[in-house]
Amino acid sequence: MAKTYVFLAEGFETVEALAVVDVLRRSGCEVVTVAVGNEQLVMSAQKIPVKADRLISEVSCEDADVVFLPGGMPGTRNLEADDKVISVVKTQYESGKIVAAICAAPSVFGHMHILEGKRATCYPGFEKDLYGAIVMTDKVVADGNVITSRGMGTAVDLGLFLVERLYGKEKADSIASGIQYR
Repeated sequence: MAKTYVFLAEGFETVEALAVVDVLRRSGCEVVTVAVGNEQLVMSAQKIPVKADRLISEVSCEDADVVFLPGGMPGTRNLEADDKVISVVKTQYESGKIVAAICAAPSVFGHMHILEGKRATCYPGFEKDLYGAIVMTDKVVADGNVITSRGMGTAVDLGLFLVERLYGKEKADSIASGIQYR
């Protein structure tokens, strides 16, 4: 069973985070939501409180197959300001495991210089923060172990893409059919 860690920082985009969590859990993936901060209850950008499974101080993420950063403001800035989030992303990326981000959050990867020479996408207006990337406008863009997506409207696409990457096209198609997506 694959394992995904989803980092939730104050001001994260609700649907971007939870749609991906939902789709991945439907696939059988073990998904751990991680509160960035000292409280398990994290307030989204839309003022929806979400209780994370674990605090960032309680996880190592060494067993992660995927590390996912949802966007939103100020959630993206709060993710980037956390040293452990940056350390986990760096370790995950350098080990060849999947790092994924949506909306404004691919800017975190850009600022870390892990998008240089790679295809990537983001929410319109954040392209300047994708340092060195070949900027695309597709809903989901994968280049090696880096997967990026555009925003709330592409969250289910991202979730299904991750399922396909982890478990194959048949599993992703089955989930898409089951949720009346395709």
